[in-house]
Amino acid sequence: MTVWLELFYDLVFVAAILVMSSAVSHLHQPVRIAWVVAVFVSVWWVWLLTTMFTNRFRTDDMTHRLLVLCQMFLVILVAMEAHEGVVRDGAYLSVTYAALIGTVAIMYARHAHLHDRAAQYARRRARWLAASAAVFALASVVPRDGRGLIWLIAFGLSVETALRRSSPTGGAPGVDEHHLLERMGALTIIVCGEAFVKVAIAVSTGSVVEVDVIALAFQFVLTFAIWLIYFEDIPHAGIRPNRLPAWLGLHLVLQLALAGTAIGVSKLVKTEPLDHLPASDILEITATLAALYLALGLLGLCTRRRPVRPLLLLRLSTSAVTVAVGVAAWLIPWVDLAEGVGALTVVAIVHAVIGVRLDDQTEVLEPT
Repeated sequence: MTVWLELFYDLVFVAAILVMSSAVSHLHQPVRIAWVVAVFVSVWWVWLLTTMFTNRFRTDDMTHRLLVLCQMFLVILVAMEAHEGVVRDGAYLSVTYAALIGTVAIMYARHAHLHDRAAQYARRRARWLAASAAVFALASVVPRDGRGLIWLIAFGLSVETALRRSSPTGGAPGVDEHHLLERMGALTIIVCGEAFVKVAIAVSTGSVVEVDVIALAFQFVLTFAIWLIYFEDIPHAGIRPNRLPAWLGLHLVLQLALAGTAIGVSKLVKTEPLDHLPASDILEITATLAALYLALGLLGLCTRRRPVRPLLLLRLSTSAVTVAVGVAAWLIPWVDLAEGVGALTVVAIVHAVIGVRLDDQTEVLEPT
């Protein structure tokens, strides 16, 4: 039952991501876009807090399911307010996010009463998360200008110090690596699907024309290439000792980049095939793709796959080539949409093919 609940949980979170990506698609001010990205990060953080609790305690009674259901509802509320609420109704978001953190605090508090080896750790986590929820709630009555600082303090209180290493510390149960690899892989693949759906929705708003097909095909090939290189490597490579925080953070960058690339590509559906690529759109796609390949490269440093150098050099080189292709498509007047998107597609395909071959020439060390 836990597996099915986690899958349902992931789907709701990705629905929220789709809502937020749609909000970004209609925003032009960098500050407002940054706020929506911050909401994305905060929602992703709740997903991680809940996943780490499940990873360590495997609770699956009806009360826990109801808490998870409550989270799903609150996450959708946060996503719906991601566009207007962050700027105009920060107080509402503060209270809603306080409730989200509070659900995780209750999960830990319930386990703290079991009096087993991990009860002290669960009790400590419950207190820190309750304090975080209280500070988030306090931010709702703070003037707008000072609210950001209060949010940062509250967010810091929710950080789990036990993530400094993947082995048990401070009484924390050890991390189930297999479960964490599966959970992060599941979220990544669902975000890949969301990226493709985002472009498909943009195409479906009007008649399907040549440029729509070009954009859709590009996103499809790109998504498949990223799916291939990720799932040929990361889920099988384990997590290097003491690299868990970096491994998690780089997944956030990877998933943000996937969503950002889909947003950029969805804006191309209104461009004629022989038109020069709009500067803002091609630079957005270039930046997110470069960040995506960079995150994949650095993720390799956090795994037990050896040797590290070949795949790292490939991904760093692909990031650099992506930047070069994107800047060239922006600066050269005769490079049209079809040529620019085609070049980026070729880069993605070559990266995937070489990456799979390099994976076969490496090995994954046993956990120490």
